[in-house]
Amino acid sequence: MALIGLDLGTTTVTGALVDTGARKVLGLARRRNDGALPQAQSTRAEQDPQRLRQRALEVLADLAGAGQPVDGLALTGQKHGLLCVTASGEPLTPLITWQDQRTAEPLPGGTTTLAQLRERLADLDWRDNGCRIQHGYGGATLFWLAQQSQLPQGTHRACTAAGWLAGQLTTQQPLSDPTFAASWGIFDVRRGTWNRAFLERLALDPAILPPVHPAGELVGHLDARSARQARLPQGLPVYNALGDTQASFLGSTADPDPAPDQTILLNLGTGGQVCWAAPTFELPSERVETRPLPTGRFLRVGASLCGGEAYAWLNRTVRNWLAAFDVHAGEETVYEELNRLAAGREDTAGLRVRTTFQGVRGESQIEAGSVEGISVDRLDLGALARATLQGIVDELYDLYAGHGGSQAGHRQILPAGGAVERNPLLPELIEARFGLPVIKPAVEETAAVGAALLVARRRSGPA
Repeated sequence: MALIGLDLGTTTVTGALVDTGARKVLGLARRRNDGALPQAQSTRAEQDPQRLRQRALEVLADLAGAGQPVDGLALTGQKHGLLCVTASGEPLTPLITWQDQRTAEPLPGGTTTLAQLRERLADLDWRDNGCRIQHGYGGATLFWLAQQSQLPQGTHRACTAAGWLAGQLTTQQPLSDPTFAASWGIFDVRRGTWNRAFLERLALDPAILPPVHPAGELVGHLDARSARQARLPQGLPVYNALGDTQASFLGSTADPDPAPDQTILLNLGTGGQVCWAAPTFELPSERVETRPLPTGRFLRVGASLCGGEAYAWLNRTVRNWLAAFDVHAGEETVYEELNRLAAGREDTAGLRVRTTFQGVRGESQIEAGSVEGISVDRLDLGALARATLQGIVDELYDLYAGHGGSQAGHRQILPAGGAVERNPLLPELIEARFGLPVIKPAVEETAAVGAALLVARRRSGPA
């Protein structure tokens, strides 16, 4: 069976044509997600959903151009974010992404929307939801829209980007699945339903929330317009999306030796995540969540807000400093030089970088990162580059070790994400910090592949 897995990432839209029987990638296509909308306020992060749809169709057309037969389309993508749509699926808002911080904006009286939200929920136990609502989570964003009277008139449904796109491709109403629903912070993971007590306390209308169906379930079939644009057959089955973290874990651990329970997934893209499987629901903390897996198990996830973005910050900083002297260097050129300088160092020369440049979920007092250990002879660019990479790894290790991960008997680490692909030193630093061998995943673009493998599993029999 050949399925396309389509990953709607924050910075890249990726498609993988997968022979699911052989677990082999037959073709890859990528487009930069250039749908980010300019913002007057630094706290806002929005994308144009129509631009995202266009890039997705271009990726599908690239894969279709290879001439391989395709049996269906599986979806995954960035979680937490939402957009509001009409009954016909037309967007009424931009896609408000997981990076959005509008709920942190000060309100009269010195409070914030997130603080007001948590005050309303103070006597309710959030742990059954698998996570506590944070800035950028769909439940917080929806509450902000309602509180600010900015929930558009005519809103028929609030939905995720992947759920919206699946509906657009099939002329169906947007759906969700447990992995996406859980990312909004208002979904009871244990019971598999929207948390009514939370919705009532926040005065959110459950009628606008998307129905929750299993990931990998058939949504509908590719309509004529989308089929022409994607150069794929009309009527091609389209399947319900799952969140990118879970898809990446499924794609990375498809080889059963060692078993997924013995594997850590370290995902470094724009953000950073350390993930490991749990056979039963474990109570989450402020910083390590318990997310549903479509296989009936659960995924422990510790997330850093920066991750690979910390290294991108260093890249931008270097280019800005050079530009001040009227010296201009391209982004990739600077990455290559930073990688070379970092690899040429045996240590960080005493520099320590705390890569919390965008804050820390669950710890509001930490709003910024830091560079420590600076002396007159230590601020060498190679040492700073290496210390930044080490800081990225250290932040994730601390989440893992601080929540019982180091006692779980893991045997290997699978690194994934664009930051790992761009920097050959990162796997070495990961292996040294975690004390476990780093094994390269058997396939590229693990999230797209994981989405395709899940659909194949659903089609072959009960999950």
